[in-house]
Amino acid sequence: MKNTFKKLILLSTLLTSQGLLAAPQAFQASYAVMKSGLSLGEMNANLVYSGSNYTYLKQTKANGIAALLSGDMLTERSSGTQRGGLLNTQQYLHHHKNKRKERRDQFNFATPTQAKGQYKNANYSLTVPNGTLDPALLELRIMDDLKANRPLNYKVTEKGKLKDYRFQRQGKETLSLPAGKYLCEKILMIRDNGERITTIWLAPELNYVPVQIRHNEKGSIIETKLKSYTAR
Repeated sequence: MKNTFKKLILLSTLLTSQGLLAAPQAFQASYAVMKSGLSLGEMNANLVYSGSNYTYLKQTKANGIAALLSGDMLTERSSGTQRGGLLNTQQYLHHHKNKRKERRDQFNFATPTQAKGQYKNANYSLTVPNGTLDPALLELRIMDDLKANRPLNYKVTEKGKLKDYRFQRQGKETLSLPAGKYLCEKILMIRDNGERITTIWLAPELNYVPVQIRHNEKGSIIETKLKSYTAR
């Protein structure tokens, strides 16, 4: 009887741990993109699953006067596999195009510790720790880790370099957005001696999807605010 009870406790613990490692639910969301209060464009984000594979696609397009002046278009895509409740990057693309230039950061993981890609038309190969993320997958991992109350420290591959991202919890805050009013978890990351500050608000009510992101670089502020959200 005692052994049976121990097995039940162990099973319960395993199930709880697996639940904490559950990958984010598939969703579709749209955001308004603003700079210093002025509309720049719209971003659409889609997370889809096909069997044990995932694709997270984000597309941003300038609108209004910004479209006439710059014609900015940004595509960001992370694709890979789902193992043990965690999403693991296999391929990543960051493609920024406007009327003046076109820039691409693209890489794949040849092995879990070897990233090979191209940035500014130059090939690179980078040795990274196992579990390294791409910038798009970082958002999804934050959603899962915040929900499970895990540390928000990450290794991220970006532009041919390995970067260390550490977010700090800032408590709760209620935001009124185009999509509605949400009680949010607020997190913050400071880089380059305070010259670059990223603040993210995530809504538990929406499976911890980011509802507002603010990038402050030397006083220049760009924000994305949630307009609509649909769980799939």
